[in-house]
Amino acid sequence: MCNSCVMLFDDRERSILPEFTALPKLKSGEILVKNKYATLCGSDLHTFTGRRKEPSPIVLGHEIVGEIIEMASNEPFYDLNGNILKLGDIVTWTIFAAPNEDEFVKDKMPQKSASLFKYGHVKFTKEEKFNGGLGTHCVLKKGTGILKVPSSINEKFAPIINCAGATAMAAFRLIDKIENKNVLILGAGVLGLIASSIAEQKKAASVTVFDIDKDRLEKSKSFGAKYIYNALSPIEELENIMSQFYKKGFDVIIDMSGSVDAIKTGLKYSAIGTQHIWIGAVTPTEDIAVNPEMMIRKLLSIKGMHNYNFEDFVNAVSFFEEHFSAYPFQTFIEKEFELKETKEAFEYAVKYKPFRVLINI
Repeated sequence: MCNSCVMLFDDRERSILPEFTALPKLKSGEILVKNKYATLCGSDLHTFTGRRKEPSPIVLGHEIVGEIIEMASNEPFYDLNGNILKLGDIVTWTIFAAPNEDEFVKDKMPQKSASLFKYGHVKFTKEEKFNGGLGTHCVLKKGTGILKVPSSINEKFAPIINCAGATAMAAFRLIDKIENKNVLILGAGVLGLIASSIAEQKKAASVTVFDIDKDRLEKSKSFGAKYIYNALSPIEELENIMSQFYKKGFDVIIDMSGSVDAIKTGLKYSAIGTQHIWIGAVTPTEDIAVNPEMMIRKLLSIKGMHNYNFEDFVNAVSFFEEHFSAYPFQTFIEKEFELKETKEAFEYAVKYKPFRVLINI
C-alpha cells in the first residue's frame, strides 16, 4: 500500500483514511518494527462505534506482530525471557510501556503506571505517529515487554496473544488453586475460550462455559469445556450441571462477558469458598448489589483484573508455544483484510461479530 503510512481514525468524521508520513528518528531505547499482522480487538470496535472514547485522530490496533527492522543504538536489547533481540526477529509485545522505576511496576501492576503508554490508544501527532497496529510500522517504547514469537505459533494468530491471551492468563494468576476445581466461564468469546483451554491444561475438574450464542457454546467443547449452558435456556439446566458437584456450586467463576446478568448468575450459584474473577466489564455498566452476609457465610472472594502484567504476557506466550496445536486457535481468524481495507474490516466485524478479523499488513 505504501512504504510508511497509517490508517487514521477520526471519530468526528467516523472515517478511516490513509495518512502517508515519514518514519521518525528513533530515541534512546526504542525499536522500530515493521508490522506484519494486526487483529481487531473488541475495544477497537467499541472506539469505532462510539461506545468507547479515545483521543482522535488515532491509529487503532494493539494486537500486533511485526519484524524488528531498526534499533536505536548498538547496545543490546533483550526480550522478557532474557534473549537478545536482533534485526529480523518476529516479535509481539505488551499493549503498554511502563518505566521500571514506577511504583505500579514494582508492585507488578505495570498496566496502571502513572506514566503508562498504550499502543493503539494514543492520539496521532507530529511526535507520535507510528504507535498502533493499523499502520506499516510501530515504534516500541522503552519499557515495553517484548517477546519473540515461537515457531510453533501461527503468526496470524499471534497478535491475539498480547491482548486476549495475556488477559486470560492474568485471571489464573489471581486464582489460589484451580486443580480439581469446577470452573464456570461466563462468555464464549476469544477470552472465554482461551480461558477454558487454560483451565483444562491446569487440570480443573470441569469447565462449564456460559453464553447465549449456541454456535460459540458448541465451539467451546473443542477448547476444553465439559459442560455448556445457554443463558436463554431454563436455569434448571445449569442447576443440573451443578448437582453433580460435591459442593453443589462452582468453585471458580471467571467473567469474560461483562454482562451484569451473567455476573449475577455467577454470584447466585457460587459454592462455599468460590473465587470470582471479573474481567469483562471494561465499559461503563450498572452497579451490582452484593450481600455482605452471603459473602461472609459463603467465604466468597471477588477480584478484578484489567489487562495484565509482564509475567502474564510471558506465561501466555509460553502456554501457546506448548499447546497451540492442541486446540483450534487458528479458527479465531474468520476473515482477512489488507491494510487499505481497514474500514471495511471494521464494518465487517461490527456487522458479523466474528471472533477476530485480521489485517494483513
